[in-house]
Amino acid sequence: MEQELIELLLFAKKALSRGQAICAQANELSNESDQHTELIERTWPKILFVRNHILIQLSTMERIREFLSVKIEEVSSCIKDREETFAKVSLDLQNIFQVLEKCHIDEGILKYNNEQGKQTTLFDYIDHQSVLELQKLADDEIGEIENLGSSLMSTAKTLSNTIAELASLQEAALSISLDESTSAFSDTKAHIREDIISKMAEILTSLTNHYDQLGEATRLCQSDPDTQLDISVLQRDHDQVPIILEELDESLDIVESISEEVRIRMQVYSSVQEELLKLLLQLEKFSIPGGQADIICEKMISAESEMKSHEQKLAAFFKELMSLADWYQVYAASYSHLVLEIERRKKAMEKQDELYQELLKSFEDSYDDELQERNRWFAQHGEYLPADLCQFMMDPPSRLLVHLEEQPRRLPKLSKATVKKALEDIHERGDSSSS
Repeated sequence: MEQELIELLLFAKKALSRGQAICAQANELSNESDQHTELIERTWPKILFVRNHILIQLSTMERIREFLSVKIEEVSSCIKDREETFAKVSLDLQNIFQVLEKCHIDEGILKYNNEQGKQTTLFDYIDHQSVLELQKLADDEIGEIENLGSSLMSTAKTLSNTIAELASLQEAALSISLDESTSAFSDTKAHIREDIISKMAEILTSLTNHYDQLGEATRLCQSDPDTQLDISVLQRDHDQVPIILEELDESLDIVESISEEVRIRMQVYSSVQEELLKLLLQLEKFSIPGGQADIICEKMISAESEMKSHEQKLAAFFKELMSLADWYQVYAASYSHLVLEIERRKKAMEKQDELYQELLKSFEDSYDDELQERNRWFAQHGEYLPADLCQFMMDPPSRLLVHLEEQPRRLPKLSKATVKKALEDIHERGDSSSS
């Protein structure tokens, strides 16, 4: 029996030693898990803080992009409005130029001015090239506004790509769900681990008790070899030792699994924190003095100033072009009035000439009548009077003369077709000034 007890004791000692090693390993893993859990608990609020700061930065960038979009829309609207205005004034000028090109100057006026074959239409008398240069200046200003819009669109596109890239990096960095509570995870895993380790401690205690009981039985047997001991209970406990050790191994596996899960979670959180900090650094570079945010703001301020300058120049060009279009309309109408005025003056000159001839004849007749009357008187009475008595009666009668202050120049002879067309044009325009 003694030998049997010794064998059972040695086996129990080995089992206890192995159980202690397993429990020690489980405790070590538990301590590591506690450290990892503590690190997770410290890392979690940092991750939340950094992530929220990143969201704020991304939101700021998005607002800048939206403001850029508004400015781009304003520039696009300005371009559309100015192009419509430019197209309208250009069409008005084109139409009046066509009218002027079709308005041929009367041959009588051309002959009078010695300009036959040179300037034959009203269009030939205007500075068409200056108008084209003015239109080109206006078109260039619109082109400059388009360049501003393109520059802002390029900036907005670059900013959108940056936002998308940073948002993608944030999404990639967040390999964990921020909705899950770390405390719930830690508490759950710690509770499971503690329950298992508590059970392992109980198992180790049973192994220790079994070893102690075998030791006591062996000492009793050695002190009194004739003593008959009932070791059936110890034998049953001995038969359960392999099962108990297997349970310890299984428990250790669970503790290792939990420890590994916590370790991985700790590594993930540390990695997430590191990646988010890298991303935050990139965002801070965006907003530092002289960074991309400052560059974008400077571009927008510069674009705003340039837009005002180009709009002011365009307004001046459009005003001048519209004024020219109106002036050429009046110019075309004035030519019709010129034709009618020539005809009116010709008639006035004819009337004046008739009056001139009538006055000349009247004055000559008056002079002749007075001269005849004086001659008759002298024949009847003057020869009987001494000369020194009525010397004053010898004076001839006064001769009345018609003096033209300015001799009018001859007016050109206009064709009936020219006069007729002028009347039709004035009537078509509804111009009452001809009356």
